[in-house]
Amino acid sequence: MNHESKKKKGKKEVTAAGWEQIYCSLVLILVALFALLVSYSTIDGGKVTNFNRGYGGSSKKYSTGLPTNLIVENPVCTGGNSIALSTSDITEAEKASIESTIQLLKKHYEGMIWGESVDIEWIDKGFKVNFGANVLFAPGLATVTREAYPYLDQIITIALKDPFFIRVEGYTDDVPINTPEFPSNWELSTARAVNVLRYFLKKKISSERLAAIGFSQYHPVESNDTPEGRQKNRRVEICFELQKNQELN
Repeated sequence: MNHESKKKKGKKEVTAAGWEQIYCSLVLILVALFALLVSYSTIDGGKVTNFNRGYGGSSKKYSTGLPTNLIVENPVCTGGNSIALSTSDITEAEKASIESTIQLLKKHYEGMIWGESVDIEWIDKGFKVNFGANVLFAPGLATVTREAYPYLDQIITIALKDPFFIRVEGYTDDVPINTPEFPSNWELSTARAVNVLRYFLKKKISSERLAAIGFSQYHPVESNDTPEGRQKNRRVEICFELQKNQELN
């Protein structure tokens, strides 16, 4: 009798162990499924880096593909504690000084070979100079050409004279690029902006007054459906913004 009881008890223990194995297997499958879902939802670090650049974040590491010799310490900065002014905060004297600067730049560029590819206009906090990409770079490249130096040197003259905060913005058209140096238009637009910024740094413009941002193809000024539109979308914009507690000379 005791022998039969022991047999039944043994069978129950085997059954219980089998149930535990099945339960553990199901839990492991669920964990593996969860890990798989997490891996598919991982945020693309390169996109986050470019997003931060475009909207004021600071990042010392560029997305994959940007040559290391193009990296600038804190390429996107906020100018310390300075606060950009709106047009309504700019005094009449400052407006007159900005207008005088704009007219001076326009007159200077009118006599140059690529003068027609340079536009200057007011923005909310100051003004900006829009260079067609052909003025500063060879197609598909981000190295500032020697022919571009006279155009940028005039910008430097203004920058050394007045304490503007200067933001360099790179833009491309929607034609894809996929080279070892530039896997996408993000890298190309950012590298171009950074290289212009580096040129300013060499000319002793304070890094605290500089920022570089790449917008890729996502802020076109014209339709990309025509060659003329794509040409206008390939550009570098240099924005001059007044800062609070700073006065123009």
